[in-house]
Amino acid sequence: MTSSLQSKSRSKTAALLGATDLFADQEESLLCEFADRCERVYLAPGEVLMREGDPADCLYILATGRLRVQVKQLDGVEATVAEVGRHEVVGEMAIISEEPRSATVVAIRDSELLMFSREEFDRIVDEHPRAMLKIARVIAGRLRRSSRSQGVSRRELSITLIPAGKAPILSRCVRELDKGFSQIGSTLVIDSDFVDEHVGPGAANEDQYGSTSDRLLTWLNEQEAKHQYIIYRADDSATNWTRRCLRMSDRVLAVGLAHGDPTRNEIEEELLKRGDSKIFAQAELVRVHENDGTPPSHTSDWLGPRDVRGCHHVRDGVKQDFERLARLLTGRAFGLVLGGGGARGLAHVGVIRALKEIGIPIDAIGGTSMGAIIAGLYAMNSDLETMYEACNLFFVKQKRMLDVTFPAISLISGKRISNALEVAFRDTQIEDLWLKYFCVSSNLTRAETNVHNDGPCWQRIRASISLPGILPPVYHEGDLLVDGGVTNNLPVDVMRTVCGGGTIIAVDVSPKVDMRQKESFGDAISGWRILSRGMNPFADSLDVPTIANVLVRTTLLGSSSARASNAQSADICLYPPVDGAGLLEFQAFEGVAEAGYGYAAQELEKWWSERTRQ
Repeated sequence: MTSSLQSKSRSKTAALLGATDLFADQEESLLCEFADRCERVYLAPGEVLMREGDPADCLYILATGRLRVQVKQLDGVEATVAEVGRHEVVGEMAIISEEPRSATVVAIRDSELLMFSREEFDRIVDEHPRAMLKIARVIAGRLRRSSRSQGVSRRELSITLIPAGKAPILSRCVRELDKGFSQIGSTLVIDSDFVDEHVGPGAANEDQYGSTSDRLLTWLNEQEAKHQYIIYRADDSATNWTRRCLRMSDRVLAVGLAHGDPTRNEIEEELLKRGDSKIFAQAELVRVHENDGTPPSHTSDWLGPRDVRGCHHVRDGVKQDFERLARLLTGRAFGLVLGGGGARGLAHVGVIRALKEIGIPIDAIGGTSMGAIIAGLYAMNSDLETMYEACNLFFVKQKRMLDVTFPAISLISGKRISNALEVAFRDTQIEDLWLKYFCVSSNLTRAETNVHNDGPCWQRIRASISLPGILPPVYHEGDLLVDGGVTNNLPVDVMRTVCGGGTIIAVDVSPKVDMRQKESFGDAISGWRILSRGMNPFADSLDVPTIANVLVRTTLLGSSSARASNAQSADICLYPPVDGAGLLEFQAFEGVAEAGYGYAAQELEKWWSERTRQ
């Protein structure tokens, strides 16, 4: 009997090895040999596998579970840089280079690993050089993704749904989420009734040391191996099944009815208190709204008492919303990044129209300066007609938007622009937008980029468009903020974080060459001379750049190298032909938007056709 069990365990380990990139395509006899050379390691949520700076004495393969990779920053704070999923290799770089561990790795759910000591690893490499080639390819792929700042689509994912607030999770919402995930890969929903039916009566709520606990864990791991996505539905209270779900999950979704009471329930009181370390999987809030046209509101009341890393808004019965949620959770979302460039950014409206007509989804949107305005208007309602009307009102019908003032701080006071932004966005908070949204500004005080993903929309956008010298800086918590184009005019890198990888579409409306001068105006020029010529109808005007154009162009030059790098890291970067439009010619909205549409429709159609054929 013992020999039979050992043989079964060996075959199971060999099968796990064969499922990894490292040992794929190896003969079964060789996999069995490798299985004899490794040891099993078990980690509970929160347990540390390795610490940054530790000696590299072994290599690991994750059989089940999920790990979080953290690196200590200059300020001493550990930042999460990656997650490791089932069948992935951990610690191979350090063991090859013979250098100390470069990161700390922590389990974020119950995890089982296969460990190869350095000695056993060296023997495998000596006896089987093909294994070394596989490792080299794994490392090369990881470095390539890292150099391009790209995440990868999660090959498998286990998500636990717990109720948020006082109302239970609607069963139809679970079904909609199941359908959303099923569009991507094989999905199974597991609740306590399903477990009791397949494992045995009472099995779900037996504690982790009970007689059927090992059998239940084995069965759950088998389901995870059979399906790409597992949705664990917790009970409506903090039962043993709820606790097990949380221990088994890679992600936690706290699902609440938007019109309900945001007070924490029993599960949240025990397990999702702010600052609590009991939940190691990343928790996110999902607010379910009635499909009655009412926009989200008071999301901050829900976020405040919960230790979650963001919020998703979905409408009851709207399958597109649940499909978007599934794409965001699996690293398959489509993010749209809109760059700054003055009035040329009006081309973004045409690009969005082209995306909608082709059928390319927009799951998250963000941008800089003019891109921040257009992205915000779209994120409020995701409706083309409403966005066009808002842009026409904002940029065309608004007269004398530029209220010139004595240039002590800036050329214009900014009052009229601020008022126009308030009218367009009202009291909308970023966290209340239907889509994931962000905008960026440049922090003069700290010489860094600020990413805004919460707070009043109009105020955050006002900071993002504050062109130095043209608009006054915006005060924010003791710091002064100016146009995001100074430091990051095309924030593809920010969108990678928001989408967790996915597909990033960028739109760059800042030309590489601009403000060509036909003739020299000398080393010095008098402003009084320009003024007098402008007032004389019989005098020829001087061919000189305006101070506004100089300031706008100078702002964009500050982040030109970062913009080029971000453009390359996008999956596709569009360059609408709007060089002929003036940087401050906002009255040309219709023509610039149409130029953006015509160009984007052609480029995106070709790109999308090639992508869908792959």
